[in-house]
Amino acid sequence: MISSESISEKIFKILKGHGYTVEMFTAEGSYTVDPEEGRRFYLPEQFIMINFDENDSKREIKMSVSAGTDMDSIKSLRQQIKDLANSNIIEFTLKQFTKNIEPKDFDFEAQKARDMNTVNEAISAPYGSTKSSYQKLENARLIIKHKNKVDEESRGARSRNIQSIYIENSDGERYRFPSNNLAGGRAMLRHVKEGGTPYDEWGSHIIEQCRELKKLKEFKRYSEKNNLVNEETDDILEAINNRISEIREKLHKSKGGRNYSLMKEAYLESLQEQSIEEETDLTELRDMFTVKRFEETLDDALPYVNKLVSEMQAIRERDNFAQESLTSLINAIAAADSVELRKGVDLSNDPENPMVNNTVKNAPMQAQLGAVMEYLATVMGGSENDMSVLLSRASDLIDHVDDKAMLSKTAKALVDLLPKLKTTMGEGSEDKPYICVHAKKGKYECHAKSSYEAAKKAAEHWKLKSTAGIDAHLAVEEAVERVLENYDFNKLFS
Repeated sequence: MISSESISEKIFKILKGHGYTVEMFTAEGSYTVDPEEGRRFYLPEQFIMINFDENDSKREIKMSVSAGTDMDSIKSLRQQIKDLANSNIIEFTLKQFTKNIEPKDFDFEAQKARDMNTVNEAISAPYGSTKSSYQKLENARLIIKHKNKVDEESRGARSRNIQSIYIENSDGERYRFPSNNLAGGRAMLRHVKEGGTPYDEWGSHIIEQCRELKKLKEFKRYSEKNNLVNEETDDILEAINNRISEIREKLHKSKGGRNYSLMKEAYLESLQEQSIEEETDLTELRDMFTVKRFEETLDDALPYVNKLVSEMQAIRERDNFAQESLTSLINAIAAADSVELRKGVDLSNDPENPMVNNTVKNAPMQAQLGAVMEYLATVMGGSENDMSVLLSRASDLIDHVDDKAMLSKTAKALVDLLPKLKTTMGEGSEDKPYICVHAKKGKYECHAKSSYEAAKKAAEHWKLKSTAGIDAHLAVEEAVERVLENYDFNKLFS
């Protein structure tokens, strides 16, 4: 998953690419000039606010526009922001206000973030002398030794020129942190405050993340300096950049009280699956990043890079399998003349049907298609096991498909499938549900062996002399029509 910092930076680039003046704010509402810190992006000349919100269960981009905004004038911007959200499985919502909006109108959301920080027992701001800086977290303390004299007039001076970092617990025991990464030091401060040590599993993990971050950054600089970015290595370097952003984000989140517990528990649960010390032949990878001779000091980075390459290959294989599964489903739907529904299913009135209950109406494209396919898989008749399996498999894998053309083909295939759905046929004598319609008499529902018999029953019910003017069709056909009227598949084709 792409990091939040990268998403924020992409939002900023989209806005600047359109030539807009942008004011950025952190989640807590503080003004910032760093796009990676930005979570609220305000366009003062257009009175537009774009919020990037995230919590433990979902991420969402909300675009808020003011009264009188010409929607056509921001069509391209809206589409680019929406595409960014959809391609990263992020919810996107658009809301128009009845007034000109300002940043203060969103302060209630910033207050939520500030309140959460209070609950999380925030680490104090740095303070200290010209050579040392300190940050406190209750009875634990972070000590930063600087290489150069700290200039109090320079913003962020206590976060730069770091010579060494120490962690001091409530008993006064001091430990030298083996990295000069300040975010890692703060994550370790939180861990020590919570009763952990630098030598336990989570403490060792923090140190390992700092080491991996350093090695990957060195490898990236080496590759760029020696012009090793080419078609063969481009995907690998992109994976390295994403991993660097991911580690930074994890270290940043680990310092908060609430995130600390969640991230620590998740790591300990998956501990058995993690192993960087795999016996792997790194010769091929070394050759790819060799100029005239390989820089031996970068050997320590190769296991990390190799792990990223292996993960990248696994993701590529998974994505290819997802594409193949969707293609198989599309072909199966095209080849089918009719598809039987499970007996008793009423598509238009089933509360579990996402095309009726609108539970995924504003969700990303993949989520909508996945929900529809998962539902259809459960209502297939007993003779449609193959179709049910294809629908279920496609539903499980569709989150891994970013190709818009393939997603659009899948949506169109589902639209083609719906009219092919038929009521399950029982024994020859079993009646089927029909709906009979008359221009003056209205609608009548009954069970019959054929449409003619259903029309006769309707004529008898309405006390008509003949079946003239009565249109009888299977109930499932009308249910499909209602579903297609209610659920706008067209929005998934673009």
